[in-house]
Amino acid sequence: MTVLREEEFDAFVKRRLSSVNGVLVHGVDAAAVAGMGRQVARQLGASPQRIDVAAAKASIGMFQDSFLSLSLLGDREVLLIDGADDSCLKFLEASLAFEQPANFVILLADSLSKTSKLRVACEASKLFAALTLYEEDRSKLLARIEKHVLSCGLRWGEGAEEVFFASVGNDRMIVMQEAEKLTTYCHGKTEISEIHVNEVCGDTAEFDADQLIDAVLGGDLESTDRIMTSLGNDTRSFFVMLQLHISKLQSLRTEMERGQTLDMVVKNAKPPIFFKRKTAITNQLRKFELNDLIDIQETISGTTFLSRKNANLADAINNRALLSLARLARSRM
Repeated sequence: MTVLREEEFDAFVKRRLSSVNGVLVHGVDAAAVAGMGRQVARQLGASPQRIDVAAAKASIGMFQDSFLSLSLLGDREVLLIDGADDSCLKFLEASLAFEQPANFVILLADSLSKTSKLRVACEASKLFAALTLYEEDRSKLLARIEKHVLSCGLRWGEGAEEVFFASVGNDRMIVMQEAEKLTTYCHGKTEISEIHVNEVCGDTAEFDADQLIDAVLGGDLESTDRIMTSLGNDTRSFFVMLQLHISKLQSLRTEMERGQTLDMVVKNAKPPIFFKRKTAITNQLRKFELNDLIDIQETISGTTFLSRKNANLADAINNRALLSLARLARSRM
């Protein structure tokens, strides 16, 4: 049984992944949960195979076959289950009880209570680990970034820390991404100055990701182009949020295909949909079928890969992809 504390997670990922068959990460901060999942996948050096939860529930043996089918070359496949909940235990139970090396399972979930059957099973499993991400206040976020900066052999220059947080805001995932980018840029130096922050970190504090998401998925080409122009290279951070949003739409669309009405799905969504977002999300669910959302997810993943592979063309690749998705959405109007 491996129940992790957040401060242990980095060491666990670097040293102990080979000794377990999977990890459950859950919490209220969806972006942070997704970021932890990506960190595990990067360490394993594999592109995750996203599991269709509905199909896995319908055919328990199919998932178990994927879990046990080790490559002849010895490489472990990574199986990603996003939006995991207690109903997934139906097809996960055998894997959680398995006590031999197998492929690696990443389970990402919203906050699970201590009585959650999935959480209890993962925490009790000999070859799975479980991490609960708790909501982080500003003092903890400051301490986290300070620790990261010091671990890179750097310190904040006068005023630099204040400028950094004024630029990037308080979203934990964005703050960590910007901090990593900043410390990489300052590698070999001893101090981070205000100039370094201004050169590297985009002003995302006032950026509402929902505005760009709704522009893209609403087919509003003009607003999409305007917001992208104002963001510059900050669209790189935006793709993480867009991917999470599409995953949420996929989950809601799956419930509709099981027989629930659109109104029921939106009303009963967990976590609840903020009332200001209900109209936009309702329209997106009307517009896109599940297959459309899967295609969009693949486009986002492909764009992320290309932009990392061709860093000097990343902005053009990202912008072209968003405009292409906006054109697709407009064609469905």
